[in-house]
Formats: sequence, structure tokens, C-alpha cells
Amino acid sequence: MTDFLNAHNSAIQTDLDRLGRDLQLNQLKIGPLKAPLTIDFYQNWLSLQYHGEMSYLQNHLEFKKDPTRLNPQIQSVISVAQSYFPAVKPYTNKPPARVAMYAHNEDYHHWLKAKLNDIIDQLKARFPNEVFLPYVDSGPVLERDLAYQNGLGWFGKNTCLIHPQQGSLFFVAEILTSLTDTQISSTAIEPLPDFCGKCRKCIDICPTKALVAPKTLKADLCISYLTIESKNIPPPELRPLMGDWFFGCDLCQTTCPWNEKVFRQQGLSEQPETSTALQLDLPFEKRIELIEYFRFLLTASNKKIARHHIGTPLSRAGAKGLKRNALIVIANQNLHELYDDVSLHLQAENELSELAAWTLQLLQTSKTKNPK
Repeated sequence: MTDFLNAHNSAIQTDLDRLGRDLQLNQLKIGPLKAPLTIDFYQNWLSLQYHGEMSYLQNHLEFKKDPTRLNPQIQSVISVAQSYFPAVKPYTNKPPARVAMYAHNEDYHHWLKAKLNDIIDQLKARFPNEVFLPYVDSGPVLERDLAYQNGLGWFGKNTCLIHPQQGSLFFVAEILTSLTDTQISSTAIEPLPDFCGKCRKCIDICPTKALVAPKTLKADLCISYLTIESKNIPPPELRPLMGDWFFGCDLCQTTCPWNEKVFRQQGLSEQPETSTALQLDLPFEKRIELIEYFRFLLTASNKKIARHHIGTPLSRAGAKGLKRNALIVIANQNLHELYDDVSLHLQAENELSELAAWTLQLLQTSKTKNPK
């Protein structure tokens, strides 16, 4: 990275390209901070209460309208795209349950933030008096809006940013900075056109119909929200529709032709992770592995579960959330071997008692229909 430090008279973007290759980032673009293009859409989305329990999204609204509220010196933004599939930071104790592809990596808030700090260290050496604020899905900013304006992708009907070469399986992060137009020597960036066309595969495949319109997600219907962000128990009518998804969901991305193109190019199209099919009839060994994992979740203390998942995205759901998710998948996959373990939660009369009763009912019904 020494070339970066020595290139005092070159355009920053050229050096960011080099730095992005060194850090194995998909895209690293800098441009002037502009008014958010999607703020009216976002405010309407909030007014419709489509954000579910995520009240912090409403609380952050004024900062998202004007990021200079975070620091009045901010004038530019560096947008970052980091691919997460195939896993770039895999961890050893990956659960045997079905999880979203991003969750095959260690908690991205940490290792991607470290990359942003590497970039900042290089920039600070060149611009020691400037401000640099890194955010990895952790600040009150409209990340996809900033990334769209810097040309990282278009807004897909599944609400994700989609790039014609990268698909949509990437994290978005940013560095807000006080660097000026003159300092960054930026050329005009044209946002990518919308290449979704008439395709609506992402809308049609969603089991819970969470995509209520193109580019409009109703969070409290989304399987990813229900298994990660929500602290509540999903209503009974949604539980069967959640299928085998234990943590997150990728259906609206894996069905996307732009991601299918990436899968084919990388020779990944035959992997279970890229499939849109339910994986309910498991091979014997996989079933046993899943049963043992769920038994651990249902019987271990919250502290032990937290220790087991430390450093992974699954820790975000917390022990109660993982137990909740396990009970739903146990019912949907008919893991009748766990009947007694599920019964413990019914007897304990805790927050999961109603869900445990629902799971037991389905297991009992299935056992009655299939006595073998």
C-alpha cells in the first residue's frame, strides 16, 4: 500500500481502486455527499409502519435526511461493497440448520469495520486534518442510497442493491469524510440504470409475501426479520411458511437472475446454499446433526448458547430468538425425535410455551398420520 501514500498528486479514486484490490473489496468508490434520493420513499415506508419493531429506524430519520448532522464537516462519502458468498470469513462452528448466506461468515460488523479502518489509516496519512467516520450497518445513514449514488448498483425489486457483475450478495458500508470535491478530484458518477425489467421472480417466490410491491418490503412479514430482528413470536399463520429457514432467508436473492448468473460463472449453481427449494427431507446424517444442534439450543443455558455463537451473526438473535427459531423449524421439518425436549418448554411456562405447544401439536399430528 506504499504506492497509495506516495501518490500525492493522483486522483484518490485511482488509489482507492488499488487499495480495494489489496483489501479484497468488490467496489470502493468515492463521491460528493448529496441529498438522499430515496428519503421521501423511506418516510412513506415508515408512515405505513412497514418497519415492524425497528423503532430505531424512525429515530434516525433526521440524520438520514441530512448526514451532516453527524458531523457538519462531512462533504463526501466512500462507498464500499464486500462480497459475502462464497464465505470470505468462515467460522468453524457453523450450524447445521439453514441460515442466510451472509451468516456463513463471522460477524461482519467487526472484520469489515477493520477494513474500513485500514482505508482510513491510509487516508489519514495523506490527509491528517480531515474527518473520517466509518459505518458498517451501524449508523443512522441511508447506506443503499449513498451506494446507489456512487454507482455500486441499482435498487432491485427485492430492495437489495444489484450490480450487473456482482449480483446482490454483498455487504454495503461507507466512510463519511470531510474531503472536498477539489481534494477527491471526482468525476461525475452516473447511477446504474434499473435492469430488473419486467422480472418479478423475487416477489413471487417470497413464501410470506413480504414484498408487498416492487422495492417495498413489509418487515414483519419477512422471514429474515422474523428470525433475526424481531423479539416476538411469529403469528401461527406465518410459522409454516417459514419452512426450514432457521436464521435469515435468501429466497428473493437466490432466485434473482443476476445472482444466478454469478453462481454459474463461479461454478456454484449446484450448491444447497444457492437453491430455492425447501430442504425438508434430510439425509440421515444431516438429520441427526440437526437434531443434536436443536437439542443443545433447547436444553442449554442462555449463557452457554451465547458462548457457542460468540463472534457469529447468529448471536444477534440471542438465545431466546434461536430457541424460538429452532421450535419453528422442528415443527416444519417434523423432527419428532425432539418431542420430549420441546415438552420441557411447555412445562416451564416461559415466553416460548405457546410456541412449544404449537410445535408439539404439529409433531403429534404428524406422528398420528405416520405412525412409523
